Parts: sequence; C-alpha cells; structure tokens
Amino acid sequence: MVVLTSIAGAGVSSASTDRAEFIAQARSAGLSVAQANGLQAKVDDYLVKTGGTQVSPNQIDLAGAVLSVTVPGESTPRRFVDGIGAYGRFHCDYQGAPAATFCAYKHQGFLGEYIQMYDCGTYRIPWGTTGSWANNQTRGTVPVLTFWNYSTWQMPGAYSEQYLGVDWHPVISIKNC
Repeated sequence: MVVLTSIAGAGVSSASTDRAEFIAQARSAGLSVAQANGLQAKVDDYLVKTGGTQVSPNQIDLAGAVLSVTVPGESTPRRFVDGIGAYGRFHCDYQGAPAATFCAYKHQGFLGEYIQMYDCGTYRIPWGTTGSWANNQTRGTVPVLTFWNYSTWQMPGAYSEQYLGVDWHPVISIKNC
C-alpha cells in the first residue's frame, strides 16, 4: 500500500510520544478534537488486539498486512497523506502496491475497518461482527480460516468474495495463502 510505504519510510514509530503526532495529523486533515481522539482510541484498542505498529492516524502495520481504521461515525477509512479523503468503497487491489491482496472487512458490503493482507501469513481477526471479505490474490490462492475450536475451513480460491453474511465471531485468524 503506497500510503504505508511513504509514511513508514519517513521513520514514524508507534512509541507513545508519537500518539500526539498522529492526533495532530488527524486534526490537520480536518478532524475535530473529538474525532481525532476517538480515532486514536480505536487504533489503541486494535494495537492491543493485534499488535503491530501504528504508521498513520488510522493505520497499523501488521508485518505483511495493514489494518485501516475508520473515523468514528464513518463507514470507510480515510487516507491521511497529502490531505486525500476517503479510500472509497472497495480497496482490495490486485495490481496495487505492494501486491495482490486478501481483505477482511469488519462490516458487510466491504465497509468498516479492514485488514489488507499482502504477504503470505496468518493474521488475527480482531472483531466479532457480521462482515465481508474479498480474495483478490493470484488466481486459485486458497486462504484458510481458523476458528476458536481450532477447526479450519478452506475458503474459495481467488478470485472470490463474500459481500454479506460473514460471521467473524468464531474466527481467530486467516492464513491468506
């Protein structure tokens, strides 16, 4: 993801002293004090659940994936680089940087927070909602879900998607490849 590369390349870290900097970036992008603080609280909560490193006001680098977080009250994450607005409705690019992706969305209809997985790995699903997913990886790539009872399910191969009705409650993680 270009946003991650440009911000991470600038040497931004997740140290607690950078928390104020991320809030200031969100404020300079037009968010109110309440919105900026609410966004940072959501990011802080996800950092506890997923680990990773905060790299922008609303993104967490998960080493091979990026978790993008919505501003409270909004349905899609924003981009906070160069003052550009919301990402739009669908963000699971195949040819986009850095590579083909699998995306897990918190809400149905490819909305809400989402994890864009671009490196082969196992990624924790930090929400228990009814959501959606898109497998936009190399043709035939089969992700595997792991559930709380440690059973697994092989998902349909790429390209495939489920726009409605994905029950994330029993899911611990996804191995995207």
